[in-house]
Amino acid sequence: MRVLVAGDFYPCGNTSVLISEKQDYAGVLGNIRELVESVDYSIVNFESPVIGNDGSPIRKCGPNLRTTENSVQAIKWAGFKMVSLANNHILDYGEDGITGTINACIKYGIDTVGAGKNLKEASKVFYKQIGDQLLAVINCCEHEFSIATEHEAGANPLNLIQQYYQIKEAREKADYVLVIVHGGHEHFQ
Repeated sequence: MRVLVAGDFYPCGNTSVLISEKQDYAGVLGNIRELVESVDYSIVNFESPVIGNDGSPIRKCGPNLRTTENSVQAIKWAGFKMVSLANNHILDYGEDGITGTINACIKYGIDTVGAGKNLKEASKVFYKQIGDQLLAVINCCEHEFSIATEHEAGANPLNLIQQYYQIKEAREKADYVLVIVHGGHEHFQ
């Protein structure tokens, strides 16, 4: 099984204009489309919520990122099959942003992992049958401004004990287990 995992996707500046207004997906993602389509399954971290013009940002330090449904169309055009949503920006526009993102992904046939309307939903292990093999995907992130709670939407938090047991259970069920953790210092490699 060949799986591609790509880093943060957030259209901004000229990229945002191309995706939002001109829908010039080839101008933004054309150079990676062949690679993305050459694997059995492809995942990209979707770094901002899909929200309409009337959305209200949450209070936090740092920027509140947002995007439109056209960004979901763009990653679909590029060939991505899944978005990982456990990141520090998915809750930038509250529950509406998470709902908008998941609904847009469902609309375009893109799988999601790592966020949901509550902690139980956000922390679900995603299973995908690919050919005759089963892939399990676990997605979590550092504790910043986006974490789901028992009753509130958000991202799956990094919890070493919980993820240990999820990995153990997923390993019993799946042929492959992929753990995607979002975090670290920005602009450093």
